[in-house]
Amino acid sequence: MAKILLLNSGLKHTQTFMKPFLSRLEGYLNEHCDYLDIRYASQFDERTFFQYDQVVFLFPVALNSIPSSTLEIFERLEKQPKGHVEVYALIGCDEYEPEKCDLSEKIIQNWCQREHLKYKGSLKIGSIFFIMNTMSRFVVCNEIKKLAQAIIHHQEFYSQTTMLTDRIFMKKANQYWNKEIKKMNKHKKKQKH
Repeated sequence: MAKILLLNSGLKHTQTFMKPFLSRLEGYLNEHCDYLDIRYASQFDERTFFQYDQVVFLFPVALNSIPSSTLEIFERLEKQPKGHVEVYALIGCDEYEPEKCDLSEKIIQNWCQREHLKYKGSLKIGSIFFIMNTMSRFVVCNEIKKLAQAIIHHQEFYSQTTMLTDRIFMKKANQYWNKEIKKMNKHKKKQKH
């Protein structure tokens, strides 16, 4: 059994997009560890990082790279005494292709190598804005379950997933953005009156 930290390290306004993935991972890990802690970038205290056996960074990519809030955490951790920690990542992007997360994964790998931490792998998810509202959620949940099993057994894990087809992605994307535009127009009308 281990002490695990799930760190939602994305920018404040993007943390809600990662919440469904965080909740699923928490559910799969909760019964298999001694202690499971969930933190957000704003609540994170770098002095406690090395009290955990395993840390999972969860964030959506920002312009195909790591969000500034995650980089700030890395910077604060560089000043702390090091311990034995295994690092995993659950990285999401709004594009269909999860390969957009590759640069973020490389940044985490390089940071772990430089800080002498064990990088154990990542799950990269495409279409995070609406993947959990489609049939693809079953595929995603299965991948999150595999990530949880890898964490529990201290194994390496590298995987990626996205919507079942790009046609479904385009349909859901158009529905999502049309709904957002209608909300914005409704809000503008209320402000005029």
